[in-house]
Amino acid sequence: MLNCIEEEMRLQDTKLNENYKALQSNLPPARQQPLLEAQRAWIRYRDLNCAYYADPDGGTLARVSGALCMLTMTAERALELERLLADN
Repeated sequence: MLNCIEEEMRLQDTKLNENYKALQSNLPPARQQPLLEAQRAWIRYRDLNCAYYADPDGGTLARVSGALCMLTMTAERALELERLLADN
């Protein structure tokens, strides 16, 4: 199960990065820095939030929960950036 989640995570992470770069390149310079700061804050939040789910004392299921958290949050952010790009 973890292998499947990790493979999908790679795909979603690629999509996230592509959408971020496309959006960043379409923004006026005054909006680029705020997006960069928001993205960095989002990454920090995602990592901390999902680390909570991946409780080291939670056994095997905790690893799955943490990985699913990363996958879900990454896919949702990729879609959010895609929508922002479409609105731009």
